[in-house]
Amino acid sequence: MTPRTFIVCFLVIGTGILGVYDERFRTTFGDLAKVGVGGYLGQLMPESR
Repeated sequence: MTPRTFIVCFLVIGTGILGVYDERFRTTFGDLAKVGVGGYLGQLMPESR
């Protein structure tokens, strides 16, 4: 497991826990998780040259 993968997993799990804990901000935490996973997947895509 690379450090980048660990950080993204930590982000998704953390936002999930916060979403369960505070229902008022559930959509905000969901958006944060989406941005983190999207950024992670964007870094995995190879560059076009």
